[in-house]
Amino acid sequence: MTESDLPTPDDEAADAAVGAPDDADDARRELARERDDYKDKWLRAHAELDNVRKRARREIAEAQTFAVADVLRDLLDVLDNFERAAGAAAANGDAEAVRSGVALIHGRLREILGARGLVPIPTAKGDPFDPGIHEAVMQMEGDGVESGAVLEVAQAGYRLGDLVLRPCRVVVAR
Repeated sequence: MTESDLPTPDDEAADAAVGAPDDADDARRELARERDDYKDKWLRAHAELDNVRKRARREIAEAQTFAVADVLRDLLDVLDNFERAAGAAAANGDAEAVRSGVALIHGRLREILGARGLVPIPTAKGDPFDPGIHEAVMQMEGDGVESGAVLEVAQAGYRLGDLVLRPCRVVVAR
């Protein structure tokens, strides 16, 4: 081998320049493949998130249905008792028996609702009016009751935990 047969630095640079387009194409293909992989992973993650949301909505709806069904199942006993009381009243017309039956039904209904966390909101004559738990239905002159205080409870209010299901409907003193 002679000195002229040995590669020169110019020859090596020329060879590198000729190989460069192949390297660039390979790099471009690799980047495109990576991009496609990331896009595929993103699409799969997005689809999975949609599925999780749908599943959560479905499970919440089922839980609500079961909760309502549980309460209604207990209330069916109360309904049956009302029907028996009405039948007994029609059959023998004993007002005291009907009153006693209705009182028992009322007590049972309070037990069922109380077991589920429903509690009456305590309100009495003279209590200060609180718009968070009271709804004013009327204003009247108050006999010995401070202005702005509860004069009379027109309808009881109820809470479920911290949630006011129905405010106390009250008459407020002027």
